[in-house]
Amino acid sequence: MSRRSAPFVAPEDIIQDPQSSEGKKHAKELLSTLQADIAAFRDDQFPPDILSQIRDLPIYQGNHDEVAAYHERWQPLIDRALKFYPAAYLPPENLPLPASLEIPQFVFQVQRLHLTKTRAKESKNFGSVGALISKCGEFSDDEYQRLEKVFAQDESARLVAHREFIDLRAYVFCRDHKGEMLEPERLRFYRTGLIVHALPDFKIVDSRQKPRKRRNDAYTNPLADNGVWKVYKKK
Repeated sequence: MSRRSAPFVAPEDIIQDPQSSEGKKHAKELLSTLQADIAAFRDDQFPPDILSQIRDLPIYQGNHDEVAAYHERWQPLIDRALKFYPAAYLPPENLPLPASLEIPQFVFQVQRLHLTKTRAKESKNFGSVGALISKCGEFSDDEYQRLEKVFAQDESARLVAHREFIDLRAYVFCRDHKGEMLEPERLRFYRTGLIVHALPDFKIVDSRQKPRKRRNDAYTNPLADNGVWKVYKKK
């Protein structure tokens, strides 16, 4: 199974009236400070000096003590992040911290790692042509007119822009404390890095040379295509 990330929650024990404009501003400042501290620490501590790299990827393996020791280095920053994302790592969902923080993902009791590439797409929605161009770049004059026509005919319309990319993922197979194999977790790791406690007889299956097919797209015949983003009227 795959995991979305834990939601942001302004810490009320630090920020007075977190729903006010001043409170939201304070929360943003604190989060920006945390992100800067993470970036500085990551520059110094990543890649880890006590673990072994897997293939050419930002994945590193070690025994339990090595991974635990490296995790301990990150613990103060993880604790600070949890003040903003208190649902992270809690059962039953065990949601991770957002990848935007770039804190490495740690997984223990790993028996097998299956590396894959998947054709995927990024999707963004827009309520105006101006907002679309601001995020996705310029389009031809004819395409611009077609996009404007969408809103001229329906003021409540939305545009959806899709960008195709190759998504690199790891299917992580772990064992529980009884030694039973658990259902695999599907992790995106390229931005954060992945740290695994490798069990004896740890195996790696590398299927990156055979990208999996992307599911059929519900949208066809784009209104605009600038070579990166294809734009459609949202259904």
